[in-house]
Amino acid sequence: MAVATNGGSSAPPADGTTRGQTFPELLACSKTIVEGTLKDVRPAGKAHVRVTMSVERWLKPKTGLDTTTFDLADPTVRDPEEAYGQGDHVLMVIPSNRDQIATTFPFQGQEIPATRGRIIRTLPGVTDADCPTEFR
Repeated sequence: MAVATNGGSSAPPADGTTRGQTFPELLACSKTIVEGTLKDVRPAGKAHVRVTMSVERWLKPKTGLDTTTFDLADPTVRDPEEAYGQGDHVLMVIPSNRDQIATTFPFQGQEIPATRGRIIRTLPGVTDADCPTEFR
């Protein structure tokens, strides 16, 4: 499974133009934000993967299971180098639109503490209404 390395969703708007999301938009457009270690990554149908994660922190929602499984758009469709790997420790922002690729931080765990802090500071100020239509 691949991850977006630009800190935002890679899905283009319906009009075919490309536009990145701001950080608050990324958070507003997410259904789940979670930190943990990937325990298993498997194909789950066309352009999707099933990721099982041992969760250390839930940020959105604030609580959840210690181990959870997500059906996510497969980022390797865009770039094979973005594949998720078993044992990766990630902070993952999972979009509400199940066909958009999840954004993961970091590269080798170095960005997680700073990004987690930024999410914690920013998240209370965003609502679902802050998510642009093209990312829903």
